[in-house]
Amino acid sequence: MKLTDRIRGARLVGVLTGAGISTASGIPDYRGPDGIWTRTPSAVNAFTLENFMADAEVRREFWRSYRGHAAWTAEPNAAHRALANLDGSGTAVRVLTQNVDGLHQKAGLAARKVLELHGTLHTTRCTDCPVRLPTAECWSSVKIRVVRSAAGS
Repeated sequence: MKLTDRIRGARLVGVLTGAGISTASGIPDYRGPDGIWTRTPSAVNAFTLENFMADAEVRREFWRSYRGHAAWTAEPNAAHRALANLDGSGTAVRVLTQNVDGLHQKAGLAARKVLELHGTLHTTRCTDCPVRLPTAECWSSVKIRVVRSAAGS
């Protein structure tokens, strides 16, 4: 039986998504052959609050990689659009995602229908207070020192 046959007539569909849904949009996963943690094992250090807060170099590297993350320019793919279209057809769709890319919403699914387990790269929370701001508004506050080698590269 096809998935479309199984959900035909359903009033509510819950979907769990992770990195695999967004790789077709050009966003690398974390653990796969081309994954972020596979290519740069030390990148995992930025993903625990303790390491992030304790090491200024971890924070600098995080912000450098965050600013250049593929998700900023990625577009939703057929899977993201299919979920949004299913929701638009009258079936109530709810998505629980590990992704931080916002592509479910960009595809047309209402933000209130998407629970982002790991947050979103589009919003940044202050580490000293509960204030949340659009990440783009935070770029000017983030000081990233660019270190050049003696060869100038």
